Amino acid sequence: MEEIKMEMGNAASEALKGRSEVKVTNKDIRKVFFRSLFEMCTINYERFQSLGYLYSIAPLLRKFYPDKERRIAACKRHMEMFNTHNSLINPIMGTSIAIEEKIANMPEGTDTKDLEASVNNIKVGLMGPFAGLGDSIIGATIIPILGAIGAGMALDGSIAGPLFFLIVYNVIDKGFRYYSTFYGYRKGVSILKDIKTSNIIQKISEGSSVLGLMVLGCLVSSWVDFKITKVLNFQGMSPIDIQKLLDGIIPGLLPLGLTLLLVFFFRKKWTSGKLVFVIFALALVFTLTGLCG
Repeated sequence: MEEIKMEMGNAASEALKGRSEVKVTNKDIRKVFFRSLFEMCTINYERFQSLGYLYSIAPLLRKFYPDKERRIAACKRHMEMFNTHNSLINPIMGTSIAIEEKIANMPEGTDTKDLEASVNNIKVGLMGPFAGLGDSIIGATIIPILGAIGAGMALDGSIAGPLFFLIVYNVIDKGFRYYSTFYGYRKGVSILKDIKTSNIIQKISEGSSVLGLMVLGCLVSSWVDFKITKVLNFQGMSPIDIQKLLDGIIPGLLPLGLTLLLVFFFRKKWTSGKLVFVIFALALVFTLTGLCG
């Protein structure tokens, strides 16, 4: 009888030892990264990105939980509604991996309810700020800037324009997603504290806004072709070139003024269709009056 108890005790010790040795490797995280590139394929309006999220980390859940019941419970945790910017989903995945690894390595019989609840609490806490950050940096800064540069190259009939956009954007996007998966795993639950104390989201948003405004300013002066061609002639005086006078004040003043006017109307909730109509109307008036050629 004593021998049987000893064998059972040894078996339990071996099982605990086996669980404690469940470790995430760099290869595991790379697999999560590559699978995450397809997470938007299963988006739906009931649970949004949850199915793609689960697909991305599924290999690690199988590794963490050989027991079917625990694996099913882990899968259910990640089937709760989840939605954020797809370019910033990877650091959240890394955090989930770190917590699931900790749960899997807890000794048998340990209460893991708080850790299990923290999985979704952290996902919910991060998905909102990361969605806004992704929209402002990726959607409103990087894509328009790269698209504008690529479009400018394509105007000359060069294939380099679209190639530039596709290559540079994907290098930035995929490079960030790859690195941030490892970052999220290393930080684990402390990622919330780091974000809060460093105020990194606000700093990145402000930096991207400044960068976006600088680039858009360059594009406005280069792309918006708005010049006064009319020259005023008064008896006994030299001709007055209005455009030269304006350029002497601020080069590109008219393109800047037109752009700011459109921004003003846009902030007044005017639609893009109305703004196009305004541009056509102004062009027609200035052409008929001879102000612009």
